[in-house]
Amino acid sequence: MISFASQELAKGVANGIEMAASDRFFEGDNVHFGDGTQGYIVKLGFLRTKVRKYDGAVLDVPNTQLGGQRLINVSKTKTCQVLTKIRFSYDDIQRIPDALEICKDEIKKACPKLIIDGKPFRAMISSFETQFVEVTFNTNFSLPPTGEGFWANRQEVFLAIDRGVKKA
Repeated sequence: MISFASQELAKGVANGIEMAASDRFFEGDNVHFGDGTQGYIVKLGFLRTKVRKYDGAVLDVPNTQLGGQRLINVSKTKTCQVLTKIRFSYDDIQRIPDALEICKDEIKKACPKLIIDGKPFRAMISSFETQFVEVTFNTNFSLPPTGEGFWANRQEVFLAIDRGVKKA
């Protein structure tokens, strides 16, 4: 039993040293682990890592559980996506292509960080449902996917779509 405990302790310390020596994440980084754990790294120890979840709760995770997991370090991400869907009546189906072009122009005017080369910038009919036609807007921006800048930009996308639909 003592041998097993020693093995687990050694494995935990090895994982802690490996994580501290790598550049996968640092204290303060916003991370998403493969097991669904998401939040900010509060403390990176040799045996355990503390993650402050988005609801404010602090999760104390053994490094043996984090070592081999897939990881998205959101703090290192420089671009973001705003993907949204809206519905149109079948009565408006002939107006949709023009409305989408006007919406795209409004987004271009309102969002200077919009990426139009190399990443999708689309507005298209994506589904025919029983009672409505669904349209998808897929936009990408030169902004990190967190923080006030992201949320303000996301709101501008929605407002630009609204202006475009009203103009159409």
